[in-house]
Amino acid sequence: MPSHPSKYQKALHIQREISETLNKNTDLQKMLQLSLERLLDLMELETGWIFLTEDETSYELVSSHQLPPALENNREQLMHCYEGYTDCACLQLYWEGYMNQAVNHVKCARLEEAIDNDMGETRGLTHHASIPLTIRGKKIGLLNLASPGRRRFHEDELVLLETLAYQIGAAVERTRLHLQQTEEEVHAIARYLVDAYANAEKINRQIGNILNRSELFHRFMQELHDHLPSWTNAAIIMMERGRLTVQSCSDHHGPREVFDAEQEINLDQPDIVRQAYVHQHMIQGNEQPLHFSSLKDHEPLYSIAFPLFMPERSEETFGVLLLSRSTSLCDHLEMGMLEVLANHLSMGIERLRLHEEWEALLVYKERNRLARDLHDSVNQKLFALSLTSRGLQELIDEKENTTMEVVLELQQLSREALTDLRSLIWQLRPDHLEQGLMTSLAEYAQKIGVELSIEAPDDLGVNQSCQETLWRIGQEALNNIQKHAGTSKAAIIMQSEPHDFTMRVMDQGNGGAVETRQSLGIRSMKERTEELQGSFQMTSENGKGTTITVRVPVHKKGR
Repeated sequence: MPSHPSKYQKALHIQREISETLNKNTDLQKMLQLSLERLLDLMELETGWIFLTEDETSYELVSSHQLPPALENNREQLMHCYEGYTDCACLQLYWEGYMNQAVNHVKCARLEEAIDNDMGETRGLTHHASIPLTIRGKKIGLLNLASPGRRRFHEDELVLLETLAYQIGAAVERTRLHLQQTEEEVHAIARYLVDAYANAEKINRQIGNILNRSELFHRFMQELHDHLPSWTNAAIIMMERGRLTVQSCSDHHGPREVFDAEQEINLDQPDIVRQAYVHQHMIQGNEQPLHFSSLKDHEPLYSIAFPLFMPERSEETFGVLLLSRSTSLCDHLEMGMLEVLANHLSMGIERLRLHEEWEALLVYKERNRLARDLHDSVNQKLFALSLTSRGLQELIDEKENTTMEVVLELQQLSREALTDLRSLIWQLRPDHLEQGLMTSLAEYAQKIGVELSIEAPDDLGVNQSCQETLWRIGQEALNNIQKHAGTSKAAIIMQSEPHDFTMRVMDQGNGGAVETRQSLGIRSMKERTEELQGSFQMTSENGKGTTITVRVPVHKKGR
């Protein structure tokens, strides 16, 4: 070992480099290669190689430096394992327990075979030093070092080599354990993801045929609770009346139905639920404040929010799926699985919407069929009855007062029935809505003899389905005015606000509708309003007319 002060400093420097390399590296091959090269530099040797072994049936060359050409050019034949350790004298000594410390020089069977078979230049090498890599009695491998003309090492050099060999062996064992642990973690994650994807598919199958929103949300949350228990808390938040509203929650007790509207709409500092809804992409965070009283249990946890929407209808977001748990680790593979789960829920909600549209289409077709049948049969018969009664009037002697009164009453009844039928046919066929809600109501009022004034914004800001419902409510209100109010004048005022649309139908007639009538028409208007998650109010004092107020959340495309 070097004794000159400058050489001694160099030796310390190299030893420190070797130690740092062994401590910092987790790439086994790179770590051993760098350590071997620095060790050869420290010992002023020419060549070396390291074998690693896990049992006596095999070994592996993991690093080498400046092998003589005979070994370098015949690696496959001379440096690889074929019959356990029996083809190598140093490994044989090692595994049979005769090499527990550094050995000064061992005759190399590989070099001997290369010389005997004239396999190339050996640079005069015939022997090498062997240092065992053994940790707490466990055989890790062998470190072999050689240099032409170098047969023996000083005692302190062997001690140094044994010390460095112990460090190398410890680093190899630590790296193997790290790789094993990493592999186990990867396998555990893989198993979790495989199970999670399978469970996501189970959830999709369970909710695939549900056509009721409450049942859909309850079943989804129950399946989530049963199959993905690591996500201890979950919530489905939907947009209702301009506010995000929690409609279903799940914790360790299981799912429950709630109706918890957003406490505040803070656009400057939105929580992750509103961020996911507005920006239409996944948002995650740890210990995030949430603007919902029913989600307080989520706040101390790691949470991830997925927007619920269909890519082909990205202009409309249904709501948000919120998942929370105590651990924050969530890699891209798990996020992908959770996104698939959110997509399944979005498809379930979209399926409900399409089913509702399909039912509405069936109703539309049935209305058209009924209107057509009424027009072709009953309408013609009433018209014929009206003509017949008029003919009878001309045939009857004016002196027959009683008979004449009956015929005149028959004429009046047939005309009224014909008017009512035509009005009903007109109501049943909603094609006229294409010209707009206000125009349709004005035409209908004129048709039934009501003088109507309308105040409304140019853009109502509600979708076609909502306009259809408002049209039916307006029709019924105008019918009630024409039949019961004792006035032929009415007014409709419409107001559009950011989150609500209001329609008021007013008259200055008899009033008293609340006290005297709870008709089918009034119940129908109220039920239609509630179908849109709106509110229905009627004020009707005797002698002061009637006002019907319908307020519904804005249902339009976009957010």
